[in-house]
Amino acid sequence: MSTPVTVLYEKNQVSCSVDVSQPINDIIKSLCIEQFNISEPPNLFALRLQDTDELITDENIRRKITEYEKLKLVSSPLTEAADICEKLRSTDDKTLKLTTFSLQKYIKEVEFADEFLNKDGLTSLIEIINNSSGNTLAYALTSMQNLMEHDHGWDDLGSDFINKVIKILVDQTLVNICRPATAIIIKLVTADKNSTTSPIRSYGFDVLHEAILLHPNFLPTLVQRFASADYVLRSNSLCLINALMRHVTDQYWESFMDMLDKLNVRKAVALLMNGVHGEELSKHLLEFQSLFVRQAYRWKRTQVSLHIPSHKIMLEEIWKTANLPEEGGKWRKVGFATEAPKWEIQRVGYLGLDNMHEFMKRNPDEYQKTILEQINRPAERRCPFAKTSIEVTELLCDHWDISTGYTTSTSFQPLLLSFGKIHYITVKAFFRLWNDMEATVDDFPKVSALVRSQLKYALRDEATTQLYEFEKDMLEVEYKVIRDRQLKELELGDDLLSKTPVRNLRGQLYTESYEFVKQQRIKCLLLGDWFPLITPANLPTNQQNLGRRSIYNKKWRFYRLSPNFKFLHYSDFAEKTFMRDGVEELPERIDLSLVTDVMTGLAPQLSTITGSPTRKSVGLSQDLTFSLMSGPDTVLADFMASDYVQFSEWTDGLNMLFDKNIGSRDTAEFIQILTEIGVKVKLLDLSGERVEIPQSVEVPRDLPVVDNGFYYDDPFS
Repeated sequence: MSTPVTVLYEKNQVSCSVDVSQPINDIIKSLCIEQFNISEPPNLFALRLQDTDELITDENIRRKITEYEKLKLVSSPLTEAADICEKLRSTDDKTLKLTTFSLQKYIKEVEFADEFLNKDGLTSLIEIINNSSGNTLAYALTSMQNLMEHDHGWDDLGSDFINKVIKILVDQTLVNICRPATAIIIKLVTADKNSTTSPIRSYGFDVLHEAILLHPNFLPTLVQRFASADYVLRSNSLCLINALMRHVTDQYWESFMDMLDKLNVRKAVALLMNGVHGEELSKHLLEFQSLFVRQAYRWKRTQVSLHIPSHKIMLEEIWKTANLPEEGGKWRKVGFATEAPKWEIQRVGYLGLDNMHEFMKRNPDEYQKTILEQINRPAERRCPFAKTSIEVTELLCDHWDISTGYTTSTSFQPLLLSFGKIHYITVKAFFRLWNDMEATVDDFPKVSALVRSQLKYALRDEATTQLYEFEKDMLEVEYKVIRDRQLKELELGDDLLSKTPVRNLRGQLYTESYEFVKQQRIKCLLLGDWFPLITPANLPTNQQNLGRRSIYNKKWRFYRLSPNFKFLHYSDFAEKTFMRDGVEELPERIDLSLVTDVMTGLAPQLSTITGSPTRKSVGLSQDLTFSLMSGPDTVLADFMASDYVQFSEWTDGLNMLFDKNIGSRDTAEFIQILTEIGVKVKLLDLSGERVEIPQSVEVPRDLPVVDNGFYYDDPFS
């Protein structure tokens, strides 16, 4: 298997052949002795690609060394690590700057990283981070960030280091320093004991909590950087907020969420949604939106208790602000059905209590006026405030999937992040329609159905609807217009679908549908599928990525998920052939624990390589192309689906496997369709008792005669 190549060593260049079936150490030994007459030990040398400087190893030699490839014989990672570790101990600023600049590239290679750690280079790197500034600090932080992409070596960094990085993140303003500092904290937050993506699990939210408290400007700084002019810093800051929300433990969950609310994080994220954003930032915005749905679901499931001081205080303020006498019972005057409000509010939990309290705080005078106006009406004409507030909370939870805790929305919902304001406006709309209908207590469900209809209409284009437009639709559209629109809707759907038991049923069936689709998508990965091999014929020749072959006679690659879900096995073939079950025929594999993202569209390197071809000239369809990423810059594998069905199955299958957001609208709609079909099937059982079944059926003696070429089979003959 000799392959002709060109090898450069210092100023000498030779053309020779290498046997890629041999171990890389044997190839280097042969080059040192036979081609360059080097007397030094061969283990001090390594081979790299001349164009990309990528290290040649036993794992990648067959993929990287192709005919007439240009290589260079250089110092081995062992030598480079020893040299760099020695220079890191220097006190000369210029030496440290040059050394840390080189380190951030070399430390990405596991071979170098292992030698670097063996020579205690990590201690020197931490020392530089503690004492340097400017570009030297930026290079050192980036080196640490790259080291943390490996699955070992950073499992005991210590609290002093964590405090230092958070202090750097808060105090520094240079973008090239803040970027890697933020990325390091993200890695530490996500490396907890429950992580399914991080190989190291010795950190997490609890470990960072003390450091966060020591730096009260930490969270405000992250929120301020949402408005940074630097796209990567803006994206990283939101990614860190998401990581903190996702990994916060039960012990600190309530206090941490309170801190985020006081910083108006949701408002800041909503402003980002209304601005210009790229794919990476969009992904983080959708994740924040999903995390808020989970957060609201948890609030809804949190039972109100008078033994919790914050709950008791909120209830007392709701009563005191009403400014009413206690004689004759107080809670019924506020709009509860009994004198035990905590039992009635359990339907929407703490979320409902918080919404009611926020309505009161937003405009105390209007709140008092609303309560007093209802008390002065005849009992049968009153619209109870507390009951209305609870009902509106339920309506909003249904609309935004909070009742299920899952959301499959692939579009921005900025008004969701203004939940309290939307609740306030919708409660006012409820009272307005109550008055316009001249409703009585028996009409409460009808008013609720009308509000639901108008709410759906007002949020029809939610991604672009502004708050003032929503308010106008809810408070200024005439009752007759709303009622006519609702009647048209009822012509298309049974009013039974709006009943509370059916809403609860829909939430249960939605969860089941999501799990069903998840299993179906993952089964597609287990069965495996063919993808065209992305080779140098349709990519730039200087482009080298993990998981990609450069063999011209191979046109197809077959991928299959391992039964334990830990690896994606693959192999290259000249043509499609029958594939037996199992992964024995697929010797190569991708470790899925390294995957950080499933990125759709062209791989990022196509857009960053100067002079790279256009999508049309490369022959790739951006709409059907996706990549497995390990970090922001490393591509583990590129895929080009044959059609949108295959694209949807694999991208959503991988995302569901990693418990990430669904990426395709078709899959989200498929889950919704399954849910609605399930609801209607169940309703056949609920409403079947209303079907009149005849006691007997008369069978005609003679079959009807037709003369149009059809005939009846006689079942009685």
